Amino acid sequence: MPKADCKFSAFLYRYRGYILGIIAVALVCAPPGDGTIGPLIAIPIYVVSAFLRVQSRRFIGEHTRGHVHAADELVTCGPYVHVRHPLYISNTGLALGVAFFHLGVSLWVLAFMVVVVAFEVALSRIEDRFLEQKFGDVWRAWARKTPAFAPHLGLWGGSSCDSEHVPAQRAFWQAFFADSSTWLWLFFCNLLLILRKVAVFYV
Repeated sequence: MPKADCKFSAFLYRYRGYILGIIAVALVCAPPGDGTIGPLIAIPIYVVSAFLRVQSRRFIGEHTRGHVHAADELVTCGPYVHVRHPLYISNTGLALGVAFFHLGVSLWVLAFMVVVVAFEVALSRIEDRFLEQKFGDVWRAWARKTPAFAPHLGLWGGSSCDSEHVPAQRAFWQAFFADSSTWLWLFFCNLLLILRKVAVFYV
């Protein structure tokens, strides 16, 4: 990989939280949608995305929130049997839920999601390069049969994960509470959006 690409990838990963924060601020500044359809759409998206996230956390153990990639083992079980990046899918789903919650059904949701999806795909490619460099042929064999985001329908029939690369599983609620910072962020984000709607429509 060219040196400039390496630096840009490192920048994106190191400051991913700040970049998402900027995107969130832009969303809050957008005019809120009226009506209840948006929140009603958002709720099931939240539930499905949160469930996928917790299931992923059950298999990856402690995952980094630091500035650089780290992976002791290549996880190929649980949701990782079907897709390589279930956490990025979950992140995108939560962002979509927030967008519907705030904006309702509008073209603003599409514009917001184009930005979020582009960012999450960029992060996933950075992660793929890191894992390929670290695990080599093991990662390449897994990647050949496991799509990045859209699972093959045939994969849902069974598991072909390699038990040699599976970390100790957590219980569902252990994985849920291990991701408490995500749930707090989601709670305060939605609270802020509710206050924004109140200020616009009722004050």
